[in-house]
Amino acid sequence: MKKRFLLLIVALTAALTASAQDNFIFEMPDDFADLDTLQHPARFKSIHMIGVSYGVNYSGVTSSPKIGHEKIWTYNSFGVYYTYYHALWDQLFNFGIQFGAKHGYEGYTSSWGTLGETCEVIEVPLISQFKIDFSVFRLLVNLGTYGGYRLSTDKEGGFDKFDQRYDYGVIGGGGVAIVFKPFELHLEANYKYAFASMYHTNKLSDIYWLYTYPQNVMLSASLHFHLW
Repeated sequence: MKKRFLLLIVALTAALTASAQDNFIFEMPDDFADLDTLQHPARFKSIHMIGVSYGVNYSGVTSSPKIGHEKIWTYNSFGVYYTYYHALWDQLFNFGIQFGAKHGYEGYTSSWGTLGETCEVIEVPLISQFKIDFSVFRLLVNLGTYGGYRLSTDKEGGFDKFDQRYDYGVIGGGGVAIVFKPFELHLEANYKYAFASMYHTNKLSDIYWLYTYPQNVMLSASLHFHLW
């Protein structure tokens, strides 16, 4: 009798458990319904800017052998730039990149014969721009490269077959920005060094090769507008 009673209890328990499992439906609370779609808010908002600049150059060359060269000031350097500030992995918010197009002048004077000239140039810089923000200011540190082309020269007779008109090199420097949204005013000083000689090595002689690399200290002011 006891065995039959125990078997009946076990059977009823199993039936009730199976029924409860069949009828149980788990519903996620509304507060967690969209848990998979939630994203953490960005800690840093990317900045896109376009700007125009005006600058002057303190221009010269390094040469081997020495050619009695002296530096000169050149003016009326204009540029158009796009700047993008963003945060790497939403953590490193000091990084930016800048590229654009620049038109200006550079050159040098020399006591050696026909050497010494001022060239009209066009350049395309690509710059990594690191920044530190405080109050309404930014400290800027620039490091990058550029490619350029010499459009014209003021020396008598113009360019000849010994002149190299393509140019490329590195740029480094820094400055300060004043932010008054949606605008920013950047004041910068940069140094540019060319890796391409202005002349073919045998411009003056087939025996004594000439290497002449332009270098420039560039002072500029630029006004940038926040696109979004």
